[in-house]
Amino acid sequence: MDARALNEAIGQGIRKVYYPDRIELYLPFFIGNEKSEEFCLAFDRDGVLSDGGRTLEELKKRVGDLTPYRETIRNILDHFGTVALEGGQKLVVRSFQTCSFGDKEYLDYAGGLSRMIRVIALICAADRIKVDEDGVVSLC
Repeated sequence: MDARALNEAIGQGIRKVYYPDRIELYLPFFIGNEKSEEFCLAFDRDGVLSDGGRTLEELKKRVGDLTPYRETIRNILDHFGTVALEGGQKLVVRSFQTCSFGDKEYLDYAGGLSRMIRVIALICAADRIKVDEDGVVSLC
């Protein structure tokens, strides 16, 4: 598969909205019931990827107090490294791996997006799973 076809396959179902200060990516899945809003991630003008606080907001709606899940959330974030929690609520990716292809270098935004989506999926299930310090996932 060539690079363009692969990129189109990966991006299938992701709706992109462009603004002067950000790009919003609406992912083709919902958290909770189907009446919820589409899940949106945004790249700001500085290239920072964020969930806008939505992941923890949705988990809190379901479980109430997040305190019992803080250790699992911390272990998830520690395991994925570049995904951080800012302000106690918002997941962000500020740095991206630099990749080289021949004499060209580029930032791997797709890799950062992939890590963010994996973190979101694990945190959304924090009431059903346990993640230890080594990143090993087990059912509660």
